[in-house]
Amino acid sequence: MALCMNTFNMKINAGPRTRAAQLLLLCAILISCQTSTELKPGPAQSNRTQQAELTEGVRLERPHANTSALVPRETSETPAGYSSLWERMRASLQLSPYYSHSAVLEQLPRYSENQRYFDLITERASPFLFWIVAEIERRGLPMELALLPMVESTFNPAAHSRRNAVGLWQFVAPTARSFGLQQDWWFDGRRDPRASTVAALDYLEVLNDQFDGDWLITLAAYNTGGGNVRRAFRRRGAEIGELDFWELPLAPETRSHVPRVLALAQIVLNPQDHGIELAKIANEEPLALVDVGSQIDLAQVAAMLDVDLETIRSLNPGYLQWATHPEQPQIVAVPKQMKNQFQNSLASLDRSRYVSWEHYRIRPGDTLAGIASRLGTTVETLRVINQIRGSRIIAGRPLLIPRGSGLSEADLASLQPPLPETRLAVAVPPRYVVRRGDNLWSIARRFDLRSSDIAAYNQLDRDALLQPGQELDFGFMETSTLAADFPANRSGSKIYRVRRGDTMAGIAERYSANLADLLRWNDLGRNDLIFPGQQIQVVAP
Repeated sequence: MALCMNTFNMKINAGPRTRAAQLLLLCAILISCQTSTELKPGPAQSNRTQQAELTEGVRLERPHANTSALVPRETSETPAGYSSLWERMRASLQLSPYYSHSAVLEQLPRYSENQRYFDLITERASPFLFWIVAEIERRGLPMELALLPMVESTFNPAAHSRRNAVGLWQFVAPTARSFGLQQDWWFDGRRDPRASTVAALDYLEVLNDQFDGDWLITLAAYNTGGGNVRRAFRRRGAEIGELDFWELPLAPETRSHVPRVLALAQIVLNPQDHGIELAKIANEEPLALVDVGSQIDLAQVAAMLDVDLETIRSLNPGYLQWATHPEQPQIVAVPKQMKNQFQNSLASLDRSRYVSWEHYRIRPGDTLAGIASRLGTTVETLRVINQIRGSRIIAGRPLLIPRGSGLSEADLASLQPPLPETRLAVAVPPRYVVRRGDNLWSIARRFDLRSSDIAAYNQLDRDALLQPGQELDFGFMETSTLAADFPANRSGSKIYRVRRGDTMAGIAERYSANLADLLRWNDLGRNDLIFPGQQIQVVAP
């Protein structure tokens, strides 16, 4: 991921293939100053350094955050004659001549032997894939690009790598900002499927123009950074366009990244040949975007539509807090068939009731009791909502304050804001025995998982009633996590799940492994922290 970037003031000259220059007009690209010349191989896909560098010698000039992707607009008309979205995608795959390369065939078992992977991916992709496909078609790009989020993030908009890359397309913050993605306390455009797709395709088009229209090299540059790819050409004494992807001396992780995308494309093209069944995704837009015109609680949206809050959150993953942005964006994605119901409910509700919370920043000298008294709430309510155990608070930190008293205790619990970047990971057991009072949502929250993943893997409905003593299988964590995209284990290796108190030195000693090797296998530095539940690959001596 991009670790360090410097900028220069130059503009891109539009070429015949350069839609990016046409889209960005007076834009330029931000240069990276990543110092390492080659990436270390790591077993986890999201531990690689994607977007490490942008085009040398140019700078992206985009003064405002990109919210255009969020503005409600009709997608292109659904092409007739396709029975499913998968069939529509097959018609626009452009890189099939490369599917039979030995490096691609080597990656096939990684996916062809895992039906559960495709079941999970299909469920995650279903709300967003139609729009991504339509945007790729509109630009005339290879449809293989629609599969890139499967490799980047297992199609999880909340995916957050160890190197702080976020979202479906795994943008790091500097690259995201250079392509106009808004990032603040309320909203992260990297997590918004539409906004991040526009930025990712802009970025890919720019890279494709830089690398003479070669899409395999473009994918490599997206993974490792344009600077690393240019250095690979220089190490071979070649100019851009004189070598193909297979001839470049790139890092092992990048050399496997591109074949993985092509292996997935081969399976999508002919799933029956690989023993995979792709669940049908309808060839129609499943969501409608509604511009509310004001900040609104996501819980209020859920209540208007009579659906659970998790559903609304999952359809609007760019919002980091309990509500839409107080300024922009204020657009909510809802199931298309519920659009009229939502708009009618909005029209009948006074805007003063759209938001049930205030955002208060703690001042020096504040106490919970003083804040509660001043703002008409209770200390216990503030503790529950803000996950405060004692009475100590820190100046400058935000507090959620309920507006009015119309919320039940269950509402307060459900509206706690997500804190994905500050909450420590909890060790995830392979199986979990249900306790009294458990439900899928509470179990998922306890282990920082998604209730939909638990339900799908255990063949349960999302609203299934759980019985004390019932066992839930968390086996999907062995094949899909936020920090690892189905790592292909080395021969004789095993996956160790970090426990509280573990150190890399202690793990190395336990398995009679060399500490330097263990760090290299897992793409870790000597000063990197490890957390309970993190997966560590260990190779037997």
